[in-house]
Amino acid sequence: ILMKKKIVALLLATSMAVSLSACGGSDSSDKKSSSESSTQTTKAKKSKKVENQDVVLTESGYSINDDGMGDVYAYYGFTLQNPNTDSASQFPIVTITAKGDDGSIIATYDQTLYFIAPTDSVSFGSVLDCNGKTPATVEFSASSGTFVSAKTSGVVPTSSFEVSNTNEIAQEYGDTSYTGEVTNKSDSDFDNVAITILLKNNGQIVYGDTTYVSDLTAGATKPFELSEYNVPEHTEYVITAQSW
Repeated sequence: ILMKKKIVALLLATSMAVSLSACGGSDSSDKKSSSESSTQTTKAKKSKKVENQDVVLTESGYSINDDGMGDVYAYYGFTLQNPNTDSASQFPIVTITAKGDDGSIIATYDQTLYFIAPTDSVSFGSVLDCNGKTPATVEFSASSGTFVSAKTSGVVPTSSFEVSNTNEIAQEYGDTSYTGEVTNKSDSDFDNVAITILLKNNGQIVYGDTTYVSDLTAGATKPFELSEYNVPEHTEYVITAQSW
């Protein structure tokens, strides 16, 4: 009888151990499932990363100047906007291309800018040598360059500069001077600041040019002058500044 009781007790203990293992244990398939779920969650988070939008060419225009001695130039201007809220555009490029009546390329140039801060816009104007030929059209296209953090050294919003006291002065022989002052409103010193003038006729850009002011320290104000020859008919001029 004693032997039978021992056998029964042993069977009961074994049964309880098996039951506890079935209820509270975890096997390798459970661990694998948990690992796969974690990996999928990580991938989902990565896929939610917001892609940067391309910079936008918001306006552009030009005028042709033929000096009658074999030299033909396209004076152009444009404004480029960075629509992103967290990223700055570094070294964006605007390609200016002069074309003939048949679509052939007369001249082309890649104008590289410096930085465009988040949600900021910058303007630029210059001249394209058309190699002695009068183009039928001048076309503009933009490339975003590289997107970098807004905290990158060199990223300066245009609001850091104030252009004031501007004046348009018509001179002899078709020359026109545009004068004014630029103030550095930031706490940083700048080696160079680009000053761009855009001439517009009823809202359309018809001319552009750029000059530079050097060594503009924090809080300082400096005068500038752009001397232009034979400017086209226009109803307004706009002068802006940017770090360069």
